[in-house]
Amino acid sequence: MNYIVTPPSLPYMIRRSRMHNVPVYSDIKHGNQHSTLLRKVEGDIWALNKDVKEFLLGLLGKEPPTQVNEVTGTIRIKGQFDKELKDWLLKKGF
Repeated sequence: MNYIVTPPSLPYMIRRSRMHNVPVYSDIKHGNQHSTLLRKVEGDIWALNKDVKEFLLGLLGKEPPTQVNEVTGTIRIKGQFDKELKDWLLKKGF
């Protein structure tokens, strides 16, 4: 059974990982600094950063700090939101 998934018409695209997972990862540095890493972003990474901040603002009531790396196509969000972001991205159609 062969089917093609049409990506949502947004100014950015998130490629799935080799195992077809949404590339959202939890990261812990220095034992206690939790952050969430969003990888494989293509297109307008700043538009995605804005959408992520709006989504988390609705979830938390405040905007967590984010760090955008245009070269590697990654966004790092302070705090642990991997499950919430994966669900949100799947609902968006990625």
